Amino acid sequence: MTTKFSTKTPKSFNIWRKLFQYIACNFVIINMVKSKYKVLKAEGIENIDKSKKYIIASNHVTGFDPFFIANQYKLTIAYMAKKQLFETFWSMVLMDWCGAFAVDRDKVDVSTIKTALSVKKTDWHLGLFPQGTRCHNDKIENITKGFASIAKKMDIDILPIAIIVKENPLNPNGKKIMQLKAGKPISSKGNVDDIVNEWAKSVSELGNFEYVPS
Repeated sequence: MTTKFSTKTPKSFNIWRKLFQYIACNFVIINMVKSKYKVLKAEGIENIDKSKKYIIASNHVTGFDPFFIANQYKLTIAYMAKKQLFETFWSMVLMDWCGAFAVDRDKVDVSTIKTALSVKKTDWHLGLFPQGTRCHNDKIENITKGFASIAKKMDIDILPIAIIVKENPLNPNGKKIMQLKAGKPISSKGNVDDIVNEWAKSVSELGNFEYVPS
């Protein structure tokens, strides 16, 4: 993988990318989400200290997830995105200008760590999906441990978020419900396995998902 979109410096997370992300999340993609889902009010806002930075770690259900989280919690987030999203022009433009950077899901390489540390030097949060790919079976499983290692290197707490997509019991033939729930921050001081388990249990409880340990 080339390093063109995998390596970003603190200067990369500038006012222009922040403005682009704000417009994309709050005026474009949120309307796409609402056209497809019935959006419920996000929960757990009280768990977010706006004076601190976090690693935003959630389960992954739809392609809207990174933008939806940023919109609902009013956060500016630099997401680790699979390298395939940078292989087509319009997807590359959206990802790059929203501050995302490319990663190889099979390994955490040096450029990934360097960019993550660059995010720490800015007023952005780092966002990632510990399961690596979308999961539609209401299970928290196949978790990659790399996110916990990154959290330890950055020495930043992890904010667990559950993305919930379910049928609307009041209108089963209509739009599905989409909602976010943020849990209490998880310290990065523990060992990797404990951090992974704490994140998985938190998201499972928030979303009423089944946790399937590796």
